[in-house]
Amino acid sequence: MRRLFLVCLPLVAAVGLAMGVMGGKPSGAAEQDKATYTTESLRGRVVWMAEALKDRFGIQTDDDAAEALVALQTPAGRLHPIVKDQRGRCFYTDERLRGIDIELLVRRYADSPMLQVVRIYTLKSGDKYELDYWCDICSIPMYELKPCECCQGPTRLRERLVKKDQTGKTESRAKSPIETR
Repeated sequence: MRRLFLVCLPLVAAVGLAMGVMGGKPSGAAEQDKATYTTESLRGRVVWMAEALKDRFGIQTDDDAAEALVALQTPAGRLHPIVKDQRGRCFYTDERLRGIDIELLVRRYADSPMLQVVRIYTLKSGDKYELDYWCDICSIPMYELKPCECCQGPTRLRERLVKKDQTGKTESRAKSPIETR
């Protein structure tokens, strides 16, 4: 047993050292983690993909696909499917966010048609508002309509006016005159 231990110890140390040099991952895995993406802003309305495919192209999907995927539909009619993750999930759960004029800051990954939502803005009367959900008790933002993760109390849809500073860059920390519940 001791001999097996002495033989395996250098092998385990060599593998551990090699993985430490490569960031703790076997070769190839480190390259896969470096997914390339671009960040861009797109405007349009979020719609159910199945409904948009039927309206625009006459494609009839299965009944169970009716609310399976949402997409950003641009004014030109282009459909961009949205990843259902922490930021994109709100479009599935809160009907108030579908069919309204919005701007999305998104990540577009190479070789994928899907958009990953980074930030959501509503567009009203020429103004832009950053959108999230807010707990008035804990004063924390959330990204989908559900009870507060801290106190389990109610959250509300919050829109904050995005102001432009003197250089023309946007700031989004001012409260909106309109806060929707």
